[in-house]
Amino acid sequence: MAETFEMAIVAGEASGDAHAGGLVRAFGALQPGARWFGAGGGVCRAAGVEILVPSDRLAVVGIGEVLSRLPDLWRGLATIKRALRRRRPRAVVLVDFPDFNFRVARFAHKLGIKVVYYITPQVWAWRPNRTRFMAKNVDRALVLFPFEEPFLKERGVDALFVGHPLVDTAKPATELARFLGRHSLRPETPRVALLPGSRASEVARNLPVLAAAAAKLATRFPDAAMMTPWAQGLPSTLQRLAAGSPIKFIEGEYGDVLGHAQAAAVASGTASLEAALMGVPEVVIYKVNGLTYAIGKRLVTAPYVALPNVVVGRQAVPELIQEDFTPDAVAKALEGFLVDGEASQHKGAKLAIEIRNRLGEGNAYARAANALSEFING
Repeated sequence: MAETFEMAIVAGEASGDAHAGGLVRAFGALQPGARWFGAGGGVCRAAGVEILVPSDRLAVVGIGEVLSRLPDLWRGLATIKRALRRRRPRAVVLVDFPDFNFRVARFAHKLGIKVVYYITPQVWAWRPNRTRFMAKNVDRALVLFPFEEPFLKERGVDALFVGHPLVDTAKPATELARFLGRHSLRPETPRVALLPGSRASEVARNLPVLAAAAAKLATRFPDAAMMTPWAQGLPSTLQRLAAGSPIKFIEGEYGDVLGHAQAAAVASGTASLEAALMGVPEVVIYKVNGLTYAIGKRLVTAPYVALPNVVVGRQAVPELIQEDFTPDAVAKALEGFLVDGEASQHKGAKLAIEIRNRLGEGNAYARAANALSEFING
């Protein structure tokens, strides 16, 4: 009979919830007696995690939004702390979300609970001084990018590269013919994906610009299918920001909309890496409020924002950030992909192979779960 024991996990946004759920499922195959509790969303709940704090109460972007959501954040932190103190899990696994999870790490470390950080903050890109905190309060870091392991080890953090889950998961759910048939599209119809982000604050800033870009692109490609996959949990009222544009909102087909696109404008983050792994020609876009950008610009040390560029170490995909993110610039980039056609597709396919070769052989959740199992039992 499997030994029963408790584990804690804290994921504070949609992407973290997905990765946390994947890790929990893989860990269950190795340690069926583990019982999980903590913060997460629907994926974690489906994996069997007892959700004490729903992640949608925690996810914020930028300093301005943090200030407005402080009550939810403090209540969530207090709930996690009470549970850790009372239940004393064998380990707490922290998934990304550093401003919140660093507080959890410090508290758990003082209690003598093992702290494992899965998907560490991008200290190689900005605020490298955070590694001092990690060296003191994090017992093991499981990282997604190969360059993160030596970077962290050199700064005193016990880190292990376990591979990136997107190597396995970044692909359309259905074949192209079925996708076209489902949306009554002809094979020759240009397909454009416009991804404003997965958080409401991101969408509010990015969608109006993408909608204006879509309208401009439609003057050159009037038959183009311009599609935005709508993230689960986003209020549909935000779609009004694209009123009058040619954008079609599609729910539940994220992988198909992005993977079958011939051109894409993608908010900086995980989605940009997914697009690159699927060989989709993309321009990476992003905008934050002025105060967040002014502060962040002083702290950023990496030469690139887009993850595909970070992974390969060069400007492989164009970036349109802050003031460069305009309707004209987005429309011009997307038009270039469509006009170049096969050349753009070939370039995208080559980049996908290069990135896959750098991110490991796959089975990342299983590798992470195995590393976690060995660590807590060591």
